[in-house]
Amino acid sequence: MVNAAFIQQLKQSNISKDGALTSRRTKELWQGASSDSKQTVCELSGSAKATVYRIFKTGGISAKLALAIAQVLGINPRYLTGEAEEPGIYDEADVTNFLSRLGYDKLLVEQEKAARRAAREAARLKKEAEAAAAEAPAEAAAEAAPVPAAREVPSNEIVTNEDILVLVHALEIRAKAGNPEAKELLRQIKLLLLGC
Repeated sequence: MVNAAFIQQLKQSNISKDGALTSRRTKELWQGASSDSKQTVCELSGSAKATVYRIFKTGGISAKLALAIAQVLGINPRYLTGEAEEPGIYDEADVTNFLSRLGYDKLLVEQEKAARRAAREAARLKKEAEAAAAEAPAEAAAEAAPVPAAREVPSNEIVTNEDILVLVHALEIRAKAGNPEAKELLRQIKLLLLGC
């Protein structure tokens, strides 16, 4: 599919081969289109709805509007110009041929180059994302070191309730800071206290 930037580079001159057919067909298609489709046509072509209504009166249609309407409604743009008898379907090969006959070969080549550049960039970004994803499990494994086993408190050490509260509070702060060991220890303490 061609994008809005490409379509908006097309000329606004009349390309209709049969004004009466262009007027009738465009009006029928436009009236049957949803308001979202109409809005998309206007955005793609960079034209106002009044420009489309002018086609109904004059029978003249520009390449930019013919292509935008054809793409959004999924029809052959030559149907709008009066060259084709049936609406057909929107086909990239037909569109390329249509634009080539109108003298847009240079724009088509530029569009193709831009598409290739975009595909290469997407492939590069995908490789970088895959490499980062491959490194992430190794980093996660290094961070997920085993939780140290609970130690017995020697009987000669006196731990008060206040000391325990301070230690649990410090553990909560470490867990909120993202420390995985602290999170696991805090979870275990809560389970132990709840008797689970």
